[in-house]
Amino acid sequence: MLLGFYSGLIVFVLLFFIVLFVWIKTFKLKKQNKMPIIMLGVLMVFTLVVASIYTTDFFYLKTEQTKSTAGACTLEFVSGGGNSLDTTEVIIDNKKYSIKSEHFKDIADGNYFCEITYLPVTKIVTEISIKN
Repeated sequence: MLLGFYSGLIVFVLLFFIVLFVWIKTFKLKKQNKMPIIMLGVLMVFTLVVASIYTTDFFYLKTEQTKSTAGACTLEFVSGGGNSLDTTEVIIDNKKYSIKSEHFKDIADGNYFCEITYLPVTKIVTEISIKN
């Protein structure tokens, strides 16, 4: 159920190290045009922020510091259309949680009683129990 989370973590951490490597190589060249260094620096900060968000949730997941909630929920399957992973959105008390998989696409969209365990920063669901 956490395939999207793990793939996002891997992609952004690798992207950060690649951008850092290219930024260091570009900085060593010290050309007159400083624009590539600035653009790579902005990209590096962006990837660092996203990678740190995923890394923080990875820490919470491995130390079992996830959060739980329960209540009347609305389930809605959202197809990625081939451009991204299919997701199922779970809405409890006007808060939206995300399940990044197609495991629940066979469950009809609608209102249920749900008990979920989720990651605190990204609100990605790790466990769910659905009752009619």
